[in-house]
Amino acid sequence: MIEAREIDFHTLSAIFKLNVRADQKYLVAPNSVTIAQCHYEPAGWLRGLWSGDTPVGLIAMINPLIESPSFEEGDRLDAAYIWRLMIAEEHQAKGYGAEAIAIAVKQARAWGLPNIYLSVVPEEGSAIEFYEAQGFAKTGIMHDQEVEMLRPLLD
Repeated sequence: MIEAREIDFHTLSAIFKLNVRADQKYLVAPNSVTIAQCHYEPAGWLRGLWSGDTPVGLIAMINPLIESPSFEEGDRLDAAYIWRLMIAEEHQAKGYGAEAIAIAVKQARAWGLPNIYLSVVPEEGSAIEFYEAQGFAKTGIMHDQEVEMLRPLLD
């Protein structure tokens, strides 16, 4: 079971050191980039993912209910956005990705949003099938050459 924790001075280095597999590096930004970007994103929600005392990944989300200069015309305002999700190489295939999605769903519901969405690089090794197994479906919309996927949050 994983837990989402705020990243602080004492945990920052551990989260920085996490990496995906070499063949996945073009699919998700490094944690250092995500942390830096989120620092300047007023609508951002960022957490390290931990299994006990072991860091296993990172999740960043965007709350559309908070005004942000990053929102563009046409962006969904009825859905939380999973901006980044990474599970470190040595912790993949342990169910942590599905647990991270459950954390994201819980956060979106806490914000009172009826949907959650994300975008995925549609290349070999992408997480599209993983997200489909988590209840996301392709919307047919592309964002910067990434496939948008949406999951309604049904009760």
